[in-house]
Amino acid sequence: MCACVGGERDSIMGNVSFYWDYYNPDSLVKSAYLDGYKYNGFKFIPVVTINGDTLPMDGFQYTPTNFMYYGDITNIDNGDKCEFFVDYGEGKGEATDTMPGTFRITSPDTTYVLHKGNNLSISWSSATGTGWYWVDVRVDYLYIDTAGSSEEFELNLDTIIEVTSLTMNASRVFPGYVDTIISGDGEINVEAVNGPMVKLGQKGNIDGDAVGFFWCRYETKEVWFGIEQIAARPRKDLSAEIRKKHLELLRKFASGN
Repeated sequence: MCACVGGERDSIMGNVSFYWDYYNPDSLVKSAYLDGYKYNGFKFIPVVTINGDTLPMDGFQYTPTNFMYYGDITNIDNGDKCEFFVDYGEGKGEATDTMPGTFRITSPDTTYVLHKGNNLSISWSSATGTGWYWVDVRVDYLYIDTAGSSEEFELNLDTIIEVTSLTMNASRVFPGYVDTIISGDGEINVEAVNGPMVKLGQKGNIDGDAVGFFWCRYETKEVWFGIEQIAARPRKDLSAEIRKKHLELLRKFASGN
């Protein structure tokens, strides 16, 4: 839920998101999402347009003070200007940004095997017109510890950076109590984002009668890797869980700023 900021001003959180369908890897999914709050309620359901086209209501939730809906879009490509406009009857809000360009994770690749004692170095090509990147890394393996017990190690990194590489030190990926690796794998997800960076005190970019935040986001194809052995592609779409987590974090961020 987005926070109300005084008077009758509508508070809005919106984003346009591109990502690759996990089960149909050549299919790029394009969608837009809108979340709004008005302390004394809306007289009618707000109308949203993206580059002049009305956003369809493929999913919708509504209460007297809140609304949320999302829909698939077709009129924007990577690198295009994205004009976001909301009309809620008593006022209007708008924002303009650019959909990030395409990019890919360049290292590691899906044939990579990470061995105990080595750093995990990650890099990706630059996405044209991007403000920042949202990076998620998962590491999961079975091991025997220094006391001889079999255990499972899990590490999840969620970070925001403005550069196109990061390194996870071996001491973080393989703590000192790990003696022998049995088997494991990892996955890397990188999202290019335009719009206000998610940090304390950040100001919104919605203009007009409303206040709030708007983002354009492009998630490149995920990369998985093996730990001490070649890994197969994960059966579960973990990237969908990450997108859900990111969206909820954006909603909480918008409500607190």
